[in-house]
Amino acid sequence: MAALMTSDHDDTDRLAIEITECKHMGISVLSLDVNESFVEFAVVPNENKIRFGMSAVKGVGVVAVPVEEVLRAREDGPFTSVEDFVRRVSTSKFARKAWESFIKSGAFDDMGDRSDLLFNLDSITSFASKLQKEAASGADQFVWNVGWR
Repeated sequence: MAALMTSDHDDTDRLAIEITECKHMGISVLSLDVNESFVEFAVVPNENKIRFGMSAVKGVGVVAVPVEEVLRAREDGPFTSVEDFVRRVSTSKFARKAWESFIKSGAFDDMGDRSDLLFNLDSITSFASKLQKEAASGADQFVWNVGWR
């Protein structure tokens, strides 16, 4: 079922049917989670569950969000907060709509209430932008100091 759902990730009508079929088969479909989800739908080992894939969330997909970067950052351990996520993942390519979709789909449910996160989205994106600018200026300063320009 996970493979079928992955192949239909951009067809919400088909996904709805497949999720209903999973329920009839006794398979739980878990929401998106930045600490657990992959690009595609994935079977949870040793459990009768499928984890929602990042590519299936409208406004997220693999183009709108650097999913591979999320997965790489996760190799250093689970994200402990939205702030931790922003610090470890380059969010410069995240559009506001992608942030909203991530939050609304439950990707950060372990880190905060959806309504609180949506309410604070401007602060989150401002903080992310500030970190990106600091990182870029720090890299430029380093390059300037060692004379690589």
